[in-house]
Amino acid sequence: MSVQTSGTIRLANIEDIPEGQGREFRVGDRFVAIFRHKGEFYAMEDVCPHAGAPLNNGPIYSGTVTCLWHGWRFNLHDGICANLPKAPAVPTYPVTVQGQDLYVTLPPSDVQGT
Repeated sequence: MSVQTSGTIRLANIEDIPEGQGREFRVGDRFVAIFRHKGEFYAMEDVCPHAGAPLNNGPIYSGTVTCLWHGWRFNLHDGICANLPKAPAVPTYPVTVQGQDLYVTLPPSDVQGT
């Protein structure tokens, strides 16, 4: 059985993501975090580029999520590090709401054969 790992994929129900929180979803070899902030949904890679920490459990404040390991804050809209703008950005992905379902559009994974 083939599992879809790129393109537009249904990842969750809107009720799965409480306001002001994030949740992690595994898609093939990739981990994707979906956040709910002020009624909007955002998706990004669930890996901090600094030390590999998950971002889904970090606090959300003023449109950013903070990595719990070292305090790097990433903008939910574009993945840019708010407190270190020259740091690598976290890839972000479009989220579409259809009824109660959340769909995320993912590019092909860079991981091949691992």
